[in-house]
Amino acid sequence: MEIKSVHDSTMQYGVVSRLNHWIGALFVLLLLGIGLYFDNMPRGSEKHFWLRMHVAIGTVAIFFLGFRVFWRMVSTSPLSISKHRPLQYASRLVHALLLIGITTLIMSGPLMIWSMGHPFGIFDFIFVSSPFPPFESWHDALEQAHEWAANIMLCLIIVHLLAVLKHQFIDRDGILARMTGRNTLKSRP
Repeated sequence: MEIKSVHDSTMQYGVVSRLNHWIGALFVLLLLGIGLYFDNMPRGSEKHFWLRMHVAIGTVAIFFLGFRVFWRMVSTSPLSISKHRPLQYASRLVHALLLIGITTLIMSGPLMIWSMGHPFGIFDFIFVSSPFPPFESWHDALEQAHEWAANIMLCLIIVHLLAVLKHQFIDRDGILARMTGRNTLKSRP
């Protein structure tokens, strides 16, 4: 039985990066979906329920997504599959912007809640109180930053998915092998 590498190689992501990617993707998509769902709801008990759900899942996600960003910063990514420099740069840019978006969301979420002097947490089980006194004058700006980051993340995710589909079905270079752990990735000339 082959032992999978924890660290990334020049051709493939390691186990930690793959787990980070899929767990992070699950959290981001779930939180974006819930956020988009309750965003335009009128105030009331249903919106409050979905907001609390978003905050509860986001509280758990902070640890996973924070580690995902940290790991990507200290790990070396595999080489680009694309032979074209502009596409290589575009790929790096989209990945960097996704990490910046994740960082913005996991920072603005708690700060937005703390700005009003409230703790955030997982329903009524775990609370994380603010280390700062209330700073309500920043609340609207933090809320706007959180919303902008979420909308930009949604666009970046669509671009990312379209690029994966292009690589997988048009270029047929086996790009998904990098994130599934199969050793079917075609080497770069």
